[in-house]
Amino acid sequence: MSKTATDDLAYVRALAEAGANAPLLGGRFLVWWGGLVTAAYIGHYLIITGMLGLGPEALGIMWSVFAILGLGGYFLLARAFPQDKPGQSSEGNRVSETVWMASGFVLGSFFLGVTIKSFMDGAASIGFNWSIPLVLGVYGISQLVSGEIAKVSWLKLAGYLAIAFVGLTTLIIDTAELYLAAAVAAAFSVLLPGLFMLREEPSSVV
Repeated sequence: MSKTATDDLAYVRALAEAGANAPLLGGRFLVWWGGLVTAAYIGHYLIITGMLGLGPEALGIMWSVFAILGLGGYFLLARAFPQDKPGQSSEGNRVSETVWMASGFVLGSFFLGVTIKSFMDGAASIGFNWSIPLVLGVYGISQLVSGEIAKVSWLKLAGYLAIAFVGLTTLIIDTAELYLAAAVAAAFSVLLPGLFMLREEPSSVV
């Protein structure tokens, strides 16, 4: 084999290995949702403890605003995402995108069901409290799978942290502190990892 052909093969192999180890590109979405969820959980805690001087109706308003902002911001971020980002087609990014998409469907289905039940019963369902262990479990699985496929140890640690908080929040499910614990879990398992991922993102031009 000629030296030129050998060099070409080495170059192709280097490109393939670089693609396989490409940084994950979902940081901006984790920062958006992680920051919004953290703020919403803190707001929920402040409302139900009376620290803001607001009635329980404020919860419905806050979570409605959360849903509108969350989905609106997500679609804007997705639309503005650079199409020339290196590594978009890597295995890690494809798997991470799929697991987070599935997670979103699970949570969307759950909250739709709980909301409908609340309207049918004429009162907020206890399912909203129990959504917190579910949300944290979904976060944990998604981060753990993403970290494993991308070989990112700190992302796997974030996944394990979220999973640990599933048990903790279950223990305090009937207390106001449930929402403070959820805020801490969201901040450290989603928001902070998102900031790390943004820092490691490659530029759009290589």
